[in-house]
Amino acid sequence: MHPFLFEIGGFKLASYGVMVALGYAAGIFYVQRRAREFSFDADTLWNLCAAIIAGALIGGKLLYVFLSWNSAGGPVWARLLYFLRDIRYGFVFFGGVFGSLAAAFWYARRKGFAVLPAADIFAPALALGHMFGRIGCFLAGCCHGHAASHLGMRFCNPDSLVDRALLCVPIHPVQLYEAACNLLIFLILHRFSSKKSFGRQGAVLWLYCLLYAAVRFLLEFLRGDDRGPSPLGLSPSQWIALIAAVSALITWRMLPEAAKDGKNG
Repeated sequence: MHPFLFEIGGFKLASYGVMVALGYAAGIFYVQRRAREFSFDADTLWNLCAAIIAGALIGGKLLYVFLSWNSAGGPVWARLLYFLRDIRYGFVFFGGVFGSLAAAFWYARRKGFAVLPAADIFAPALALGHMFGRIGCFLAGCCHGHAASHLGMRFCNPDSLVDRALLCVPIHPVQLYEAACNLLIFLILHRFSSKKSFGRQGAVLWLYCLLYAAVRFLLEFLRGDDRGPSPLGLSPSQWIALIAAVSALITWRMLPEAAKDGKNG
């Protein structure tokens, strides 16, 4: 694939970073367009976007460190340097979701506005941005699948992040599978959230949790990169997906009724 778009001198522009930036831009553009329907002012919107992005980056890195701590080896300071050696990589998506939710609730509580109507705008944007991110994973070679005889694609670029044992071996392009699923989730959520009355505040976010958890749980079976410890044969991401799906099902009826005019109150 193409881990780097181009190189000038000693500077290499990573494809993954570009796609993640495009994902953030697409998500923010979508939120900006939809926010007018829910009467969010511009300052609140941009500050909330900044808080969510910061929370996503911090949460994604922290969960990656937690799940990969034992693989680094050495003293604490050496492990920390290992995890911070390259800020372009080394993030766990679920950690980013938890971090962004925590940041959103913190900012909403601080500013005194209802966070669930805002979450219903950001949920489709999350799926849209994640689609771009997974395309970036495909270009970089990370988050790849295991060997496949018929549907496989070969990653032969030595700069890619594919496991060395799988270089030029046909493997499942799981990144593209997930990108396609995220696009479908985005379209479903956009359709659902565009209805003037869709039942309950936060329902779009909770639907996202349910749909993405199902997708992630199934696609994990095709992953060929290191998935960490596997209690009962399931990866950490599959356990998180199960918890997210069950939580979404349990809390759906607990969500407050949405305002009939669609405003955030």
